[in-house]
Formats: sequence, structure tokens, C-alpha cells
Amino acid sequence: MKKLIEFLKDQKLISISTHNGKDIWVASVYFCADEKGTLYFISPKDSKHSQMILKNPEIAFSIAWFDPKNNKNRKGVQGLGICKQANITETIVGIKLLYKNFPDLHDILTLEWIKTNAWNTKVWTIKPNYIKYFDDEIYGDDESEEFKFK
Repeated sequence: MKKLIEFLKDQKLISISTHNGKDIWVASVYFCADEKGTLYFISPKDSKHSQMILKNPEIAFSIAWFDPKNNKNRKGVQGLGICKQANITETIVGIKLLYKNFPDLHDILTLEWIKTNAWNTKVWTIKPNYIKYFDDEIYGDDESEEFKFK
């Protein structure tokens, strides 16, 4: 699990797949992760994926990394989880973690801005319940390991 969390914390872009029972949508968003594997991202509340999340919080997600000089050095995750708008405590944690991945946001992304911005951008959390982690360096021919979260 330690290597999985390290991988998540080192990445910056995640693709999320949402659905509302009728339509499916995929969006790529900048994100960060905490020590427990909770993922945080910001997005306007009226975006298509946010609107679908509000109707159905079950999502799928994917992160991929590869070494362009070595096609046998790949890492990534495919997962399932529950996504929701962050509460105040989660918002504060998410903002601080996002600063680490995106230092240029430090002067812009504040709790006050989240509360008042014209785009109605909010912090969202993804609580994974399942992740398949593939990492050629760690797993070699075994390829991957599956993790279940409570």
C-alpha cells in the first residue's frame, strides 16, 4: 500500500468517469492525494461531471504514467470510488495538499475563494473503495496488485 500511496501523491492528473444512469462522461482533472489514499480535486459545481457526481457519486478513475524511453516502465491505477463535494474540513485539507502539487495556486486557491468564486468551484473528494495498481518496476511479470479500501 505504501508504494501505491507514494505513486498517487506523485501524480497530478486523473481521469474520472461519471454517470447519471443514462449518460457517461469522462473528465480529466488536476488532483492530489493524502496518506490514506483520499483524492482531492477542484471543479466548478455546474460542470458536466460535477452535476453527474451530485446525482450519482459512484465513479471510476484512472491515472497512467510511463517512461517514454522505456516502454517496459509503466505505472498506473484503475479504480472505483465515491466522489462528493468536500465538507469544510476536507476542503481545508484539500487546499493544503493542492498547494504541494500546484504551488502557483497558493495565492489564488483559498478557503475564502472557494466560498465566493464566480465559477462556483468547489473541492471534491474521491474515497476509493477499489484500486488496481500496476507498476512494472515493483510487480514485473505479475504486473499488478489490487487494493480494497473501507
